Amino acid sequence: MTPHPRGRIVVGVSASLPGLAALRYAVAEARRRGRTAVTAVRAWPDPDHGSKPPPSWAADLMRSCAAEIGTAIDEAFGPAPDGITFVVRTPRGRPGPALADLLTEDDLLVLGTRRRRWLGPGTARYCLRFAPCPVVVVPAPRMTAGGRARDLDDELRRLVQEQ
Repeated sequence: MTPHPRGRIVVGVSASLPGLAALRYAVAEARRRGRTAVTAVRAWPDPDHGSKPPPSWAADLMRSCAAEIGTAIDEAFGPAPDGITFVVRTPRGRPGPALADLLTEDDLLVLGTRRRRWLGPGTARYCLRFAPCPVVVVPAPRMTAGGRARDLDDELRRLVQEQ
């Protein structure tokens, strides 16, 4: 893979609350570093683990992953943030290995995770171990602490009542 002169800000995308927080962190980091692009990645599952040519339905799945990235960006920001463009990548494979394979030592990877501890298997743990670059793991927002996601409407009602 060709090195990137100044490295990229790469973010693993999911529509979860930690995933949306990771998107926001990646954009903030891109701005802090004077970058105008963020590489947004959503891997697609591969039942053959890359041992065969892509199946005929792969193009549809790649479009679906790209659409999920677009939806996550909309949910995280409303309209896309000014001055930042998103480079969409939809690699084939499990998320951890697919992300690690895209990276160079000059990049920065940003991931969200629901887990408070990364002891079990998961994308964040895999990337922390195998990514050739620094990895930032953005934890779940406080409203999901304890592993139980609260209903957002209930949380908003509680916050409004406190004011």
